[in-house]
Order: sequence, then structure tokens, then C-alpha cells
Amino acid sequence: MYPVCRHIMPNGNCCHSPALRGTPFCYFHTRLHRLAAEQKKGDNKPLSFPVLEDRSALQIAVGQVLNSLATCKLDAKCAGILLYGLQIATQNVEHNPNILTTGAVQSMTLTEDGEELAPERIVCRPGRDCPTCDRKDHCENYQPAEE
Repeated sequence: MYPVCRHIMPNGNCCHSPALRGTPFCYFHTRLHRLAAEQKKGDNKPLSFPVLEDRSALQIAVGQVLNSLATCKLDAKCAGILLYGLQIATQNVEHNPNILTTGAVQSMTLTEDGEELAPERIVCRPGRDCPTCDRKDHCENYQPAEE
């Protein structure tokens, strides 16, 4: 069991992604709420897009451009150029299935520089790594060597 993100979508549905430990939101919505709070604090800050590597990042970037246009922080020409660039990025994401997410993070840590890291994860090859594995007492995939 795990807690589910409590963000309410514009259509009234709740997000169903796993929530990060200690927060009411999933990774995407934690970042979205943090970004919204930062925008309220600093009205004169320039736009700072996330790395445009998936659809979620693109949604955040489009929202930032539209919000900046609506609040007159960006002129229409600049907003148009940014939206065109985001359209190109969207096409690249749609054509590359490896860019799309395959799993959601349930917890994260921050480095000293403030970089977000997913939990450390160890992947083993059952059978092949078992003879030298120091976690075999806790592994459900442990396969003892045949004698």
C-alpha cells in the first residue's frame, strides 16, 4: 500500500500517482505546487523551464508561458516563439517512446546543491548475481547456486 497524490485536476478528478513520502502530492504535482509558490513570491523573476524531457515538463513550460503572457510579463511575439519551441519539443517527445515515464518516484532526496535524486535502487540479475550478493537473505528473487 502507498498513499496517492491528493492533487485535484481541473476536470475534478484526483491524480492517481503515488505520493512522495511526507507530502500530499506525487513528484510532478509537488514540483508544480512549488513552482506556483515561487512565481507568487518573485513577480520579476525570468521564466525558468524544467528540462523538457517528458510530457509533464512540457505541460509545466506551456503553463508558464501562458501565465506570463496573460499577466503581461511576456509580449505576444516572445510568447509565440517560446510556444513554437515547445511545440517542436512536444513532437520529439511523441516520437521517442524512451522519453516517456515508466515509473513514478515515491520519495526523493536533495543533494547539497539542491538537485533532486530518486531513491537509490539496486537491480540484480537473478541467478547470475546471487552467489556474490550480500542481500540474499532479504531478496525474493534469490536463487541459490546448484551444487
